[in-house]
Amino acid sequence: MISIFLCLSCGDECDDRDSRNVSIDTLYIASSIGIETGDSNYVFGSISDFDHAPDGRILVLDNLNCCIFVYSQAGEFIKRIGGPGSGPGEMQIPALFEILGNGTICVKDQPFWYRYDSEGNFISSIHLGGSVPMSMISVGTENIVGIRSELDFLETGELHVIKSIALWNGTTPDTIETVYFQQEYLLNPNDIPNNVMKMDLFSATVAAGEDRVYVAPSPTDMPVIYCYRFDGSIADTLYLPYAEVPKSPQEIEEEKLLVELTYSQGTNMTMVWEPLPNRPMIRCMGVDGLNNLWVQRGAELSPTFDIFDTAGNLLYTAGLPDREDAYNWRFDISPGGIMATPKDPEFYPLLHIIDHRVPPTNKSDM
Repeated sequence: MISIFLCLSCGDECDDRDSRNVSIDTLYIASSIGIETGDSNYVFGSISDFDHAPDGRILVLDNLNCCIFVYSQAGEFIKRIGGPGSGPGEMQIPALFEILGNGTICVKDQPFWYRYDSEGNFISSIHLGGSVPMSMISVGTENIVGIRSELDFLETGELHVIKSIALWNGTTPDTIETVYFQQEYLLNPNDIPNNVMKMDLFSATVAAGEDRVYVAPSPTDMPVIYCYRFDGSIADTLYLPYAEVPKSPQEIEEEKLLVELTYSQGTNMTMVWEPLPNRPMIRCMGVDGLNNLWVQRGAELSPTFDIFDTAGNLLYTAGLPDREDAYNWRFDISPGGIMATPKDPEFYPLLHIIDHRVPPTNKSDM
């Protein structure tokens, strides 16, 4: 059994909710999409992003093939959207995408924002302004919650980068409607490599459901989640009892090598990266089809999630047992289901479809 508590933001009056009889749900890889050689419709160059469409189809953005692969729920290839080039509907350096509630597909292909209909037909191209999307989650019919990045000059002439978690409409990506959380970083003109890191990395993690936006402001060292209403007002604050766990020397060395290699290749500059000594408190978050919040424990090598309802009650815990090789996988938890891909695949890119051995429920008295 797992002993865990959380407090909602109630100060000294807070009642600890100690859930000692929490059900444990075993997750497993139901199927995988991707092969090393063979049918090119299943060979990925690099998986940049992936998502479920409202009808259950699986879409995978490949930033090397400059297209979106579309698969059935069973993983059968259906079609490609886009392709390399600069013509209407074609892509050059696609980084991420999101499928809106109405089926519209929005692709960030810096410096452009492309829109396709639910069948993949090209709709429009918009030149993005100064605030660039870095991650996206569809909410409602046309809205998106995600991370934005913007460069700005201070009155002193110094350059800084602003990272925001915000809400915007998929048809007007340059108009931010609500800002939930924001951090600013001053850039050092004598340290270009670390400036690149500050521009690309953002410690905060975000998830969004039907009526809440969840922000972990500092998941590397603080197990706290802010719960916002869509209008930007704070609803609750969740405090999770996750303790600090030091990284092993091997983990530190592997992270250092991976980050330095990745950014040196991308910028042709020498990158010196000093990893934090501890594992993160929170690795990722997502909201499932029952509007429950999933929080991945950062200290667990085998992926382990705590699942909460909108009132902050711990419902159950789910995990991939004995899969320490999946520690650095990128998970996507959404109403369409759970998918994951290795950030640094050993052989070739794969997209894993994750399922439950025990069907989840929404009972808070489990």
